[in-house]
Amino acid sequence: MINRQATALTLTAISILFSSAAFADTTETATADMHVSLTVEKSCQISVGDMDFGSHPSDTGQLTVTSQASVTCTNGTEYQLSSASDHTYEMANDNGDTVAYTIYGDTSGSDLSKTPVDNIGTGSIQTIPIYGRVTADALAQAPAGNYSDTVTLTVAY
Repeated sequence: MINRQATALTLTAISILFSSAAFADTTETATADMHVSLTVEKSCQISVGDMDFGSHPSDTGQLTVTSQASVTCTNGTEYQLSSASDHTYEMANDNGDTVAYTIYGDTSGSDLSKTPVDNIGTGSIQTIPIYGRVTADALAQAPAGNYSDTVTLTVAY
């Protein structure tokens, strides 16, 4: 009986093997090409840190501080970083007193609203220093108080 079962099992395995081989020989294929595409649009994002001149006596002299803008633009995208062109750069207190200041994007002190920073995107974050200056005269003439302002920076691309 065991011999019969072994023989039957062997014959079954052989028939499966030959039927698979026969099936493999008769299988046909069809192919087609699939077109794959992508459009990468240029884009830019910006974030900026606050600029804090700190607390100083009015006779401190000129104040210069640095902040930074973080710009991410599509690789190869030319862009310009500037501030709002109609901004007067005056911090004000609750009494309406003002302190004039300038912001600029290079060490030469060119006003960021008139001389934008030109750059080309890399697809990664690019850190651009933003400098601020209060002249000694502006600080000396300011009444004591807390002064603030909001400046909008723009990336044109």
